[in-house]
Amino acid sequence: MSFKSDLYRAPDSSLWKGRVDSETDQSQFRYHQVVETTDLRSSIPSNEKVLLGFPCDIGVKRNGGRTGAAEGPDYFSSSIGSLSWHGDDDFCDTGNITPKNNNLESAQQELGKTIHLLLKKGNIPTVIGGGHETAFGHFLGIAGFLQETEPDCKIGILNIDAHFDLRPYNGVAHSGSPFLQAHEHAKENDLDLKYFVYGINRDNNTSSLFKTAEDLDVRYCENIQVMNSESECLKNVSRFIHSRTHIYLTICLDVFKASVAPGVSAPAWNGIDLIHGLNIIELVKQSGKLISADICELNPSFDEHKKTAKLAGSLFSKLIG
Repeated sequence: MSFKSDLYRAPDSSLWKGRVDSETDQSQFRYHQVVETTDLRSSIPSNEKVLLGFPCDIGVKRNGGRTGAAEGPDYFSSSIGSLSWHGDDDFCDTGNITPKNNNLESAQQELGKTIHLLLKKGNIPTVIGGGHETAFGHFLGIAGFLQETEPDCKIGILNIDAHFDLRPYNGVAHSGSPFLQAHEHAKENDLDLKYFVYGINRDNNTSSLFKTAEDLDVRYCENIQVMNSESECLKNVSRFIHSRTHIYLTICLDVFKASVAPGVSAPAWNGIDLIHGLNIIELVKQSGKLISADICELNPSFDEHKKTAKLAGSLFSKLIG
């Protein structure tokens, strides 16, 4: 099984650096000491937890957001190296799928092909964006793989996000349209898809978007509900997970409070807390249904003291730990 892509960039091991407490005692290791870097053109990992970057904010720009998330994947790798490692196994950095010539659609197709390949080898990928346009390319790979291997599957997209991202796009995709595109793709390919959004901010979603969500039978919990009655929200998410055979978990960092996640394309003045995101990850992991995940909208141009990168690192640690 070979891998070829003009948009592929091999991982840069020099990004992974940090404090060293011991070179031999694994109980003292940090992220930069356990990560493996693998060039997919030479070797495709099997049955591993893999990291893949999608350094793209073309969709953010098209959507009128704050650009800078294209630097997110490398910034993530260079920022979390000193975080303490508590996992049992190593994880593998497989590099980036990098757009060329401002061509978002081509890059999304290539991301999908790469995800498809990684899934065929039994891996559980985590993609680091990039804007939330990452999600449609990611979904294409998941959908293609499941169509090929489990045509009767029931796909669930669980999105921790302040936005529905169901906006119309008139043939020009952007960071606000990935899940409308996913629904259209599912309908065209006779896929059973359901969508749940956790952390919706009513102030950031128009009545029209709520109507679109209703028409598509989207389930959701608003940010206020999450903060005031999390236990009830978690029950709703559990029911959603139970109804699906596979869960694609996607996390938009703009769902979290700006005080802990300032480095995003659209900061939240009344977002949810990190613990709320970690609790959702735990639910999905316990179900055994996680097929793939991503963390999107990390924007180093607006981060403060690497707060947002470290928050993303905590989410990633929970995902692969």
